[in-house]
Amino acid sequence: MKTTLLLLVAVVLWSMPAFAADPSAAQINTAFSKADTNKDGTVSQAEAMKFGITAQAFEKANPDKDGTLDKTEFVSAVRYQFEHADPDKDGTLSRKEAGTAGVKSNKTVTGANTDKDRTLDFAEYLHALTMQAK
Repeated sequence: MKTTLLLLVAVVLWSMPAFAADPSAAQINTAFSKADTNKDGTVSQAEAMKFGITAQAFEKANPDKDGTLDKTEFVSAVRYQFEHADPDKDGTLSRKEAGTAGVKSNKTVTGANTDKDRTLDFAEYLHALTMQAK
C-alpha cells in the first residue's frame, strides 16, 4: 500500500511541470482581451501583429482563412510561434529564443518568468506577450 501511494505521489509530482506550462483559462482570456483591441470578439491580423504574433503564425492558426482569429486559433498562433522559436524542443525559451519569438526586453522576460528559472515556458511566454502589448 505504501509503495503504491509513494508511486502515485511521484507520478503526480513528476507530471506537474507539464501542467504548469499550460496557461490557465484566465491567462488566455486576459491575453485574448488585450489582443482584441476593438473588442469585437476576434483578433484581426493587424491586432495580432500589435500583440506580437507574426504573420506566419497568424496564417498557420487561421485555417478557415477568414482574416480573424477566434480564441482557440489565437492560442494556436501563440503556441506555433513558441514552438517555432524553441529549436531544441525543451519546452522552454531562453532569453535569446524569447527574443526571436517577439519578447522585446529582458525586463519583460524577468517579469514573466514566475518560476525564476531564467527561461519561459508556454504560459510564461503568453504572459510576456500580454505584458508588452499596448
